[in-house]
Amino acid sequence: MDGSTQERPVPPIVVVGAGLAGLSAAVRLAGTGRKVVVLEATGAGGGRSRSFQHGPTGLELDNGQHLMMGCYRETLAFLRTLGNAGAVSFQRNLAVDMVRPGGARVRLRCPALPAPLHLAAGLLGMRGLGVLHKAAALRVGLVLRGEVERPDDNETCDAWLRRLGQTQGIRSAFWDPLIWAVLNDDPLVASAGMLVAVLERAFLGTRDDSRLGVPRVPLSRLYVDDAVEYLHQRDSQVRLASPMRAIETDAEGVCAVRLRSGERIETRTVISAVPPRPLLDALPTAAREHPVFQDAAKLTVSPIINLWLLLDRAPFVDAPFLGLIGSPIHWLFDRSRIEGHEGGPMLLNCTISGARGMVDDRPETLLELAKGELRRFFPDRPVELRGHKIIKERRATIGHAAGTQQLRPPTRSPVPGLLLAGDWVRTGLPATIESACQSGHDAAAAVLEDAARMHAFGV
Repeated sequence: MDGSTQERPVPPIVVVGAGLAGLSAAVRLAGTGRKVVVLEATGAGGGRSRSFQHGPTGLELDNGQHLMMGCYRETLAFLRTLGNAGAVSFQRNLAVDMVRPGGARVRLRCPALPAPLHLAAGLLGMRGLGVLHKAAALRVGLVLRGEVERPDDNETCDAWLRRLGQTQGIRSAFWDPLIWAVLNDDPLVASAGMLVAVLERAFLGTRDDSRLGVPRVPLSRLYVDDAVEYLHQRDSQVRLASPMRAIETDAEGVCAVRLRSGERIETRTVISAVPPRPLLDALPTAAREHPVFQDAAKLTVSPIINLWLLLDRAPFVDAPFLGLIGSPIHWLFDRSRIEGHEGGPMLLNCTISGARGMVDDRPETLLELAKGELRRFFPDRPVELRGHKIIKERRATIGHAAGTQQLRPPTRSPVPGLLLAGDWVRTGLPATIESACQSGHDAAAAVLEDAARMHAFGV
C-alpha cells in the first residue's frame, strides 16, 4: 500500500419535488456549485404550476391561471436566473377592471404617484363606485400606517373589514375579489393577518410592487424547462417518475432517501418540497410525532377550478383580464390576447377560487355555469363554444382560515438535515407562487449557511 487515502465522494443534496419550491431551491444551490438531485414523483415537473398539451384543441394549456405582482421578488429573481423574467407582462401602473352583470364596469386606475399615494388616488378615482364606498376603502390606509389596531391571524377578513366600516359596494368591487385571489378562501373564514401581509408587500414599498403581471408563455416553458436545463448544465439531475417512499434517519439526522423502486440515495441534506401529506407519509414514525409535524397534519386544503374555453370570439376586447362582481366565477383571462395570438378564436380562462362547494360538480354542470355567466355579464357579445377543458385542482393551496398560520412549519425541521420548502411552509405569505419561490430560496440559504458553519469548524 502507498499510504494514500481516497476521499469519499461528497453526497448530493436531495430535493424532493420539482414544483416551484423544489426547482427554485435546486437552481439556487446548483448556481453555487453544489451537486443536486431533484426527485419528482410525476412524469413532468412544475407541480401545480405546469402546462400540458390538450389533444382536442391542439393547445398548450396551464393547469391553472396565475396572476403575479411586482412585489414577487423571489419569483422574479428565480426567473432572472433562468433568463425568463421578460416572459411575464407587467402593467405600467396598477389597473383592474371589475364587471357587473350586464356589462357595466368598475375601473381602478392608479396614477404614477409614490406608494401608497398611488393606491389612495386610484381608489378615490374609481369609476362606477360612489364616494361613500371610496371613502370607506381609504380607512384601510390607517391600518397600514399603524394608526388603527392591526388584525392578527385569528381575525377573519370579514370581521376586519366590518371593523373598518367597509361598505358592501367596496367589498364586492375590490376587497372580496382580492381576498379570493390571494388567499383562495372565503372572506368569512380567511385570515385578515395574511391579507395584510400581502397589502404591505404590494402597497407600502414602491409603486411598481403593486403592478399585476401575467405570463405570456405556458407555465412549463416559463418555470420548468429552463430550470431543468440549468441544472443539467451544472452536473445536477432532475429525475422524473421517481417517487419517494421514505426519508431515512440515523443518530445524526437524515442519512438517505429511499425511492418506491427500492433505490436508496445516501445524503445528509434533504429539502422536502412536497405537500404536507406525502412528506408526513415519508417520515419515520418517531419524527411524525413531533409537534411541528403534528401541526402540519392539521392543515386543510382549498381547491381551484379552471375552465378553459375556446370561443369563436372574445366576449370582451379591451382588457387582458377582468374580475366578475357577484359571480361564482371570480376572474376571466383572455389568454389569446396575453400570448399575442389575437385575430382568431379566443382562449378564455375562467377561474373559480376556494371552490369547495363546486369541486364535485359534474363537468357538464360547470360548463353550463360558465356559458350562463358569459351571457349574464356580456349580453351584447354572444359567443359560441368550440372546445373546452375543465381542470379541478382539489389541493390547489392550503386553507388560510384564521388561526392556522401557527400550524405552518418553519424552514428548518426538527430532523437535522431536513429542510422544508413549499408554498405551505411559514413564509409570512399566503400559499402563492411567491411563497413557493421564497421557501425554496430560504431552504437553499439554510443549506449554504450550515455548510459555511461546518467549514468554519473544519468539519
